[in-house]
Amino acid sequence: MYILYRTSACDYNGAMTSSPLLLEITDYSFRFPGYPGLESGTLFQSMNFCLKRGEFRIMLGGPESGKTTLSRCLTAVYPGLTQAEVSGRISIDGESINSRSACDWIEQTGIVFQDPEEQIISTRCDDEAALPLESLGIPADRITALRSESFKHFSIEGMEERDPLSLSGGEKKRLLLASLEMQNPDLWILDETVDELDREGQTYLLEYLQKKAEQEGKGILLLASRYRDIYSRCGAGLALLKDGQILLQEDCPGFMELLEGEGLVSAPEEGRGVLPGTTDPLLQLNNIHFTYPGNPDFTLRIDALRVNRGETLFIAGSNGCGKSTLARILCGLLEPEEGEILLNGRTGEKDVLNRSCAYLFQNPDYQLFLPSVKEELALGLKYSSHSKDTRRKMVDDAVRLFKLPSGEAPPALLSFGARKRLQGAIYYLLEKHLYILDEADSGLSYEDYFCILRELKKKGAALIVISHDRSLRKAETGRTVFMEKGRIVSEEGRV
Repeated sequence: MYILYRTSACDYNGAMTSSPLLLEITDYSFRFPGYPGLESGTLFQSMNFCLKRGEFRIMLGGPESGKTTLSRCLTAVYPGLTQAEVSGRISIDGESINSRSACDWIEQTGIVFQDPEEQIISTRCDDEAALPLESLGIPADRITALRSESFKHFSIEGMEERDPLSLSGGEKKRLLLASLEMQNPDLWILDETVDELDREGQTYLLEYLQKKAEQEGKGILLLASRYRDIYSRCGAGLALLKDGQILLQEDCPGFMELLEGEGLVSAPEEGRGVLPGTTDPLLQLNNIHFTYPGNPDFTLRIDALRVNRGETLFIAGSNGCGKSTLARILCGLLEPEEGEILLNGRTGEKDVLNRSCAYLFQNPDYQLFLPSVKEELALGLKYSSHSKDTRRKMVDDAVRLFKLPSGEAPPALLSFGARKRLQGAIYYLLEKHLYILDEADSGLSYEDYFCILRELKKKGAALIVISHDRSLRKAETGRTVFMEKGRIVSEEGRV
């Protein structure tokens, strides 16, 4: 349960008495160097933007629009070692951000990365949260007090000794938010931070950020790939990053139509009306029991669950309720301590489930490890009965269908969203009975996400979709099961 916002334990340093203009981007251009399979292109061109103290703004942008690159430019992480061509100026309180290294801006700027695992470096949650303040020489008792309050704010108290990598995706983001609150810089940069938070967490975070900006004179910029209905109620201004420019809602008549044109608003029509599955059971779970070694506080208990052939089943619930744990049991990545799993009416052993089910991880980097896109796509086809020419054509078609830059592109240099699309393309080429998409919508526009759903659905397989975005459930035909504390507590939709 989230704690209602209170004034931060960090004393506000009186920044409101200085210039109200906190962040200023002036004629800023940014161009990455070219790489094999990735053409060089100007990402930002003479960009201009301002953020005042006390202002909270949500900046939306489509795939590969440059949101993550911008977030790292604003915190002096880029251009760094990127060898990018840069011109123009980014200023914090009138000082060029290039006048210091990224670590020297820690008291003025802070960031939560889109992928928390790129940022987390400690093996305990309390150590991770304390790291920024320890680097500033803050006394240990002061850090402990701040950490206690911030962990309560973001509902991760009791997790101090946990390894951050054992947390759910949403819990990792809440840990980084708690750490950022302890740091309490003037400028907050949040890259896709709403994604993977449960609905209560999303609502709390947006209200918290608005009050943080107003009461403490902070400048807060939240970057997002999709417009959510809750954005209209949090008091934040909106902006769109498009074609290397930033467009403000107040300056653009028909701003919402612009977002719709980019595929960023609600669910696209082509995602609607997918035929429901059959009532023929594909997978059945009975009396499943699972506990993680070293974490007795969580137990998964599933009395019964059925997945029918060809259906779309949504799994919803708060962060840490067991959605990903259940998904990993379904595809054989985890073995339950007790219970029965039936696949096509027969006992589903671990290797059988592995062969029959595809699991798209929350973090695409868990599944991508080859030097090029075409090698990733071709790997699963290597031992198929298709001829070499047919396999090559299938790979080329997948590159086109999932909007990947090229077959030669290195996956490590793709955007987070493109890596997610690559995940979808890899499994599109495989013949599976069940596809599990675990928070696969994070970092994707509605248009891109429904492209993945639509193409996988054409395979005639069942889909299990784990997401906190309610509009996805509204746009698809299927059942939804709701989980709390490791149990299925309710179900809605056609059985």
